[in-house]
Amino acid sequence: MNHAASLYPFANSSGRYLLRKLWVVFFCCALFPLTAWSAMGIGDFTLGMPRQQVIEILQRHFPAVTLEKNMLFEPPMPYYRALEPNRAYNLGDVPIYVVRAYFDGADRLSQLGISFNTTDAERVKTLVPLMRQAHLAPGTDEGRYEAFFDDGELTYSVNKMFEWTTVEIADKRMSDLNIRMRAHDDQFARSVREKHPQLFTPSK
Repeated sequence: MNHAASLYPFANSSGRYLLRKLWVVFFCCALFPLTAWSAMGIGDFTLGMPRQQVIEILQRHFPAVTLEKNMLFEPPMPYYRALEPNRAYNLGDVPIYVVRAYFDGADRLSQLGISFNTTDAERVKTLVPLMRQAHLAPGTDEGRYEAFFDDGELTYSVNKMFEWTTVEIADKRMSDLNIRMRAHDDQFARSVREKHPQLFTPSK
């Protein structure tokens, strides 16, 4: 009996092959988490973070964190908003201006919106690569881009008036609500354009 083989099961060729396979699996798991959304986040924030942790981060960077209600949802959806940081608060070299955080019933971050002080979406894409998978939603006034995944969504838009780019990520439950809310909002906007086209005709 080969006592070395019994004591060290990876000593033979088949054992070494198994060990190599285990290392490959370990390496792949490190590079590609079992669920992509376990690492889905922007900057300091990741979906699924506890409410207290998110609020503490916001309070470090912003003078106030206020509880608001998004009236586009029915019933209105509560969320926390932090506006105008105390000092420079950047993602990479892009300044952050507003953060909006929604939480689920277990007090976990379920939706995050960040408005960056730039209208150059390409700058933000280098920092939030999933934006590159988003496609323009047809017929949207603000030029909204959307990307949908098995477990949620990413959307972004550029607002020239306020000179910012807003990126939002949401888990599957919030994404389902968002899809219905946006469809209703888009339909309302189309109705207004049809009834009052003069409001949307550029002045000469």
